[in-house]
Amino acid sequence: MIKLFFSAVACLPLAATIAGVGQITFAQSNRTDEAFGFTKSPLGVYSAEQARLDWPMFENRGPWGDRAQIVDDDRERGRVLRVTFPRGAVGPGQGGMQFGTKLPAADEYWLSYLIKFENGFDFRKGGKLPGLTSGGSKFTGGKSAMTGEGWSARYMWKDQGKLTVYLYHADMQGEYGDGIAVGDAKLETDRWYRLTQHIRLNTGDEKNGLLEVWVDDIPKLSRNDVRYRLGGKGPIDSFYFSTFHGGNDATWAPEQDCFIRFDDFALSRTQPKFIKP
Repeated sequence: MIKLFFSAVACLPLAATIAGVGQITFAQSNRTDEAFGFTKSPLGVYSAEQARLDWPMFENRGPWGDRAQIVDDDRERGRVLRVTFPRGAVGPGQGGMQFGTKLPAADEYWLSYLIKFENGFDFRKGGKLPGLTSGGSKFTGGKSAMTGEGWSARYMWKDQGKLTVYLYHADMQGEYGDGIAVGDAKLETDRWYRLTQHIRLNTGDEKNGLLEVWVDDIPKLSRNDVRYRLGGKGPIDSFYFSTFHGGNDATWAPEQDCFIRFDDFALSRTQPKFIKP
């Protein structure tokens, strides 16, 4: 179970610190003092009811049925979350899973998690991965962020595992957001990666927002010219766990059942220890 509370006290063990605002305590973690894993989640179907117990301020964006499972990993990780992407499935109604978690509103956050595309994963044309957002899932799915009220910064995998940030922002060029390549990052199957996202919002109407991404603690993307929002609106207030193939037509669908594993989520207002200055 994860407990969300607000306090000015120092970081406790098994907590992801939100400096100056409070703490999200990830009670299941036993690997680092900043990450939440699934070591105490029951094996089997990971239901929305179980997720509600695990995640603070949980908001269901399902249904995902039995497409989420807690499984024993084949290496040292122990129990992890395994998400199913059925053959022919496009969009969150057919494949993957979605939910949101509210965060204390702030202008800066760090998000990291571990991810593994299982052997044989069919990348096809691409799909969505979790990221930080403003307004939950409001500014996604074709809902323009050009009003400056909010934004979203999920990842996408592309063909052959290439990685991008799928960004809805005040200056977005496309109806369905803009893709920003994460350097030369290309995620292979059957190995764990740690993705770390750092967002610091722009001030007022300035184009000075920061977007940074590390893959396995190696810097791959750094931009300081992003205008996420206008007039000081749209704080970082949510984490959006969103993963599925798509796109919106059959050309994005996998040709066989495939799976992604997730573990060790960390959210904080301060730089993680594993990111070096």
